[in-house]
Amino acid sequence: SGFDLMTEGISLAGITETPVVVVLGQRPGPAVGLPTRSDQTELEYAIYTAHGEFPRAVLTPLDIQDCFNAAVKAFNLAEKYQTPVIILTDQYLATSAGTIPEFEIAAVKIERGLLATDIEANSPDYKRHIYTDSGISPRAFPGQGKALVVTDSDEHTEDGHLTEGAETRTLQVSKRLRKMEGLISEITPPIVKVLPNSKAYLVAWGSSYRPLREAADLLSGEGINVSIMGLPQVWPFPVDAMIRFLDVAQDMATFTVEGNATSQLAHLIRAETGIEVSGSILKFDGRPFIPRQIADQIKREVK
Repeated sequence: SGFDLMTEGISLAGITETPVVVVLGQRPGPAVGLPTRSDQTELEYAIYTAHGEFPRAVLTPLDIQDCFNAAVKAFNLAEKYQTPVIILTDQYLATSAGTIPEFEIAAVKIERGLLATDIEANSPDYKRHIYTDSGISPRAFPGQGKALVVTDSDEHTEDGHLTEGAETRTLQVSKRLRKMEGLISEITPPIVKVLPNSKAYLVAWGSSYRPLREAADLLSGEGINVSIMGLPQVWPFPVDAMIRFLDVAQDMATFTVEGNATSQLAHLIRAETGIEVSGSILKFDGRPFIPRQIADQIKREVK
């Protein structure tokens, strides 16, 4: 509910081109729902929430280690592309405990993106939202130099002042959306495990991936091979990787594994690739997936 009440800030960051990182920890709704439980019901909400059209990224960490990786990437993407980035996790993963290798803090690379040079920051002609081929404008900070940094929550000109001009509006929207090209080039690739003679191909996102992976191991021990994919990022959507994975499975059962009642990932796959999966393995009682449950359902589906 906290994220719900503040989505206007996502749109504000979108139009003012302000780097913002938001951690959205899902729990069951609607309204208060199950306030101490977990689910995956806000996939499409995270991608499409807030009014207007502007670029964003949505990262869906798969485990504790991946949460660390996602946090680093989220801040770098937000600053490089001057846009909101959402880390979409859930109560289950947020409150989990586990033993992992020590985080490699020294290996973290901080990327601030396109910052204004000292010359630009001291120019009286500095334009915060100047048109560029990449859609990214050099970012000066208030007080950095003599430049006047102006932005506006209304549509604005290159120098940040309010306008309702049709041509300027078209140019600014197009400028901001060009950032998607860069964001697409930096998609975190899915984790894919393909086994020979697979009986089914399954896709999960976020915290559902680890139970799916364990379920696949259980099935393999019982002589049933399945191939799996885990999505650590859902937006921009990894279209090419998904098509390659599911194209191989044209004559086999394909499923999404997700903690919601409406198969949101299946809908996203259909919208972005045109591929219709065979079905979905769903759980929406507020509890995380249990690997044995997934394995047993897969066995029933692939008979």
